[in-house]
Amino acid sequence: MLSVPFLERVMRTWFRTTTYDDAVDRLNYFFTATILAFFGLMVSAKQYVGTPIQCWMPMEFKGGWEEYAEDYCFIQNTFFIPFNKTIPNDFDDRKEAEIGYYQWVPIVLALQAVMFFIPNWLWKRLHCQSGIDLETVVNEATSLRACRPAVREQDSVKLKEYISDCLGVQESTSVFRFGCIRFGKNLGSYVTCLYLFIKLIYLGNIIIQFLILNNFIGNNYTWWGFKAIQDLWFGEEWEESPIFPRVTLCDFKVRRLANTHRYTVQCVLMINMFNEKIFLFIWFWFLFVAISTAINFLYCCCQFIPGCRREANIRYLLKNLFNQNKNAKEIKRSIQHFTHDCLKPDGCLILRFLEGHAGAIVAKLVAHKLYEDYILEQEKRKNEEREHYSKMGHDIKDPMSTKLDMPYPSYDDAKMTEPLMQVDYGSNKDQFKPKDV
Repeated sequence: MLSVPFLERVMRTWFRTTTYDDAVDRLNYFFTATILAFFGLMVSAKQYVGTPIQCWMPMEFKGGWEEYAEDYCFIQNTFFIPFNKTIPNDFDDRKEAEIGYYQWVPIVLALQAVMFFIPNWLWKRLHCQSGIDLETVVNEATSLRACRPAVREQDSVKLKEYISDCLGVQESTSVFRFGCIRFGKNLGSYVTCLYLFIKLIYLGNIIIQFLILNNFIGNNYTWWGFKAIQDLWFGEEWEESPIFPRVTLCDFKVRRLANTHRYTVQCVLMINMFNEKIFLFIWFWFLFVAISTAINFLYCCCQFIPGCRREANIRYLLKNLFNQNKNAKEIKRSIQHFTHDCLKPDGCLILRFLEGHAGAIVAKLVAHKLYEDYILEQEKRKNEEREHYSKMGHDIKDPMSTKLDMPYPSYDDAKMTEPLMQVDYGSNKDQFKPKDV
């Protein structure tokens, strides 16, 4: 099958699911965008291939005249006047009742799909600035699930070293200060903060689009979707929306023998039958996505912002250590330092992605490798400190006790009892004797 290389590369690079996200992220940028794009293609096919409008023409309109009038009315807009109201004679009033949006429905749906995709595009472009290649990490971890135990053990060591290198890159970057607030990549929270910010963009996007759609379709009625379902459930007649009217009117002029004749015809917009049902589905879908995104955003904030929650997640991955070691307090303290000093928020986020995409077994294996590496590094640092203190003459058990080799001066006990100051009377010492009174 022949394909355009540029378009194929764009589709494979941009419009595909990523491996460093969760189900709610995919619900926004993939499923919602795909649904909107599908509806946009369906409406455009009805408009440009099918028959979007049919008008009731005068008897003298035959053949091409009828097609011309219908095409003209579809392009130049129609106006909606309910049947219980009189058609105004003033053409300005008719102009105010014009409906000109239905030609733009496919484009609006396409723009909505793009708006849902933009946060994911930002996430893929900005997270690489931290030096952590999340896609490589998750893909390598996912491949470990199908490996034999021996190969898995060997490859997990390589993955551990790669993650350690990625986390180490952040420590070489600078820290910026804004007042008392410190932010930067070496704090180990750049990717986590970016991930939460992208989720906030998802939430803001769905809320804004839902409110616009609600005001646009529901005629400023907040629960328009529930009202429509209630009418269908109780068998009531579907209330015709003034936004999606099925029967409209159209004014057009025709030149005949240097005279201009104005006609007003009644038209049926079959396309609005599709538009109304499509946007009713989209209304409920947006409501579902908005609730899911809000809950997911709050959950992620509770999981990644408090340090105690990050510690709990790491303790879950390293819970086998508590079964192997009786000193639970020491292990808990060690895991606490491992979480805050070694992994930091970004490392905890990586392990969370591994658990979500590669499974708990692989995530626990990698977490154990990272923890063992951290313990060895701490032991090495302690040994270096002991050697340093030993060279300086400090006792290893009591570093404050110092052995000094410099000679001390000798002291005479008799001199120590002498007064600190003595008066030298010299030859005139008699004048200092007390006189008899």
